[in-house]
Amino acid sequence: MDVHKQLKIVRKWIPLLVISVAVAGVLAFVVSSSQPKVYEAQATLIVGESLTGVNPDYNQLLVSQRLSATYASIAKTHQILAGVVGDLGLSVDPDALGTRVFVATSADTALMSITARDQDPATAAAIANTVAKRLIDASPAVRGQDTEIFKSVEQDLAAIRTDIASTQAQIQDLLDKTARTTTEESTLQNLQGRLVSLRSTYATLLTFTTNDAANLLTVVQPAIAPSNPISPRPVVDALLAAVVALVLVSALVFLYEFIDDALRDADAVTETLGLPTLGQIERMRGEKGRKGFYRLVAILYPRSPAAEAYRTLRTNLDFAALDKPIRSLLITSAVPGEGKTVTSANLAVVAAQGGRRVLLVDADLRRPGVHKMFNLANGSGFADLIRNPQIGLASLVQSTEQPNLSILTTGTPPPNPTEVVASQRTRALFELLAEEYDLVVVDSPPIQVFADAPILSSFMDGTLLVVESRRGRRTQLREAQAALVRAGATVLGVVLNRVAPDSNPTYAMYFDPAAAAPSSGRRGDVTVDQIATAAATPDGGTGRARRGRGGAPSNTEQG
Repeated sequence: MDVHKQLKIVRKWIPLLVISVAVAGVLAFVVSSSQPKVYEAQATLIVGESLTGVNPDYNQLLVSQRLSATYASIAKTHQILAGVVGDLGLSVDPDALGTRVFVATSADTALMSITARDQDPATAAAIANTVAKRLIDASPAVRGQDTEIFKSVEQDLAAIRTDIASTQAQIQDLLDKTARTTTEESTLQNLQGRLVSLRSTYATLLTFTTNDAANLLTVVQPAIAPSNPISPRPVVDALLAAVVALVLVSALVFLYEFIDDALRDADAVTETLGLPTLGQIERMRGEKGRKGFYRLVAILYPRSPAAEAYRTLRTNLDFAALDKPIRSLLITSAVPGEGKTVTSANLAVVAAQGGRRVLLVDADLRRPGVHKMFNLANGSGFADLIRNPQIGLASLVQSTEQPNLSILTTGTPPPNPTEVVASQRTRALFELLAEEYDLVVVDSPPIQVFADAPILSSFMDGTLLVVESRRGRRTQLREAQAALVRAGATVLGVVLNRVAPDSNPTYAMYFDPAAAAPSSGRRGDVTVDQIATAAATPDGGTGRARRGRGGAPSNTEQG
């Protein structure tokens, strides 16, 4: 799939994409805005003395990192959380509180974070700090120490640090004197000895604490009440929903286009069959309800876009056969109901209007429709001529009031249509007709239903495939093309029928159902004489002069 085709698909589905993105974004914004606000606060702790130790020890750092996971597990125990609930007076169960507390450790550092969430920012910060405090209080038990002894050693160390500082100050005062007395010299010596003793005692006591430095738990950064909630975020949620909707809908659109087997435009026809699209006939408003004569737009609405499309098809056929003019042309389709009979009739009309002597032959011996289009009798015709060559051609060909246009209907249906079509008499007949007329247009059965069309195509100078836009399937068209190729047919191209009309408001004035309906009598009561009247009317036929009674068209839609 090339970029041009992808862009074409996007342009085609852009209204759906825009609507999907807008709806998803608005819904996400509304839903997100209605959700309660949630705040998040975080306290950071360090395991060990990695940041405060005078001489950091690498082994202690490794031990601290490993102990972080242990402390993280302890932080969410029922005992710790129950203590937090009691300290803060929360009205939640400890297990429920555990779903709002998150503990994370680092694989590279000895840092540990405690995160708490709550709808109140102050409560979130209080929960994080209280969990940290409770965990610190529980750390001596984790280290297996006697808390009272540890506190006593800490107090002694603090007192000795004070004595050391005081002694150093006194020694410095004595050293600053230029002339000291004998008593001052003796005092200086005593103070220096005392300082040595204090430092020795401090070092001894310090060993009781440094042995457990790796287990020490300290708050590095307490949690503070956040000012902005972490959720909901209506704008972010709306943008995210819009992006997700765009991706999903785009994926569905491209998937649909990938699996869609329908032929929608000329590019799809060329891609599938490698054949040119010689004509694109717009879907006429009210076409589905129109039968028989009322679908001859080339007569009733000669200035309409549909009639102009048939004239374009006539011109393209002339250019498609510059080396050898087309004297016989078969028009068929892959399946029934794609508009081959209507195309045959209107093409024959515009060819006759162009000054050619045209014969329209209805070779659909099972479901004939040409006589209904022109409101003609179908007593004898093509099938009778094949069975009995002695019948004069002139006695079977019916003229119309459209100059240069004659009709050969099917006649009496034979019991063996395929054998009749495949006979040498049929080939000889079409060779004769091609000599008698400038153009012989043949309407045939659908290819996938009967074998008649491929057989007839071998007798013709060219074959046209009629495909209904959005209904014709690629597989059906490939099979139809293959059948024609096997029969040795010259497939000139494709007529894409019932194409969605352009967004041109003036199109409706050319095909108004009220204008096509007879002004009196039951629907479809139109005689052949009135065709000439409609064709000769300056406005292309408004229906006012088409009165009278004649053979009523069939209620079935023509091929």
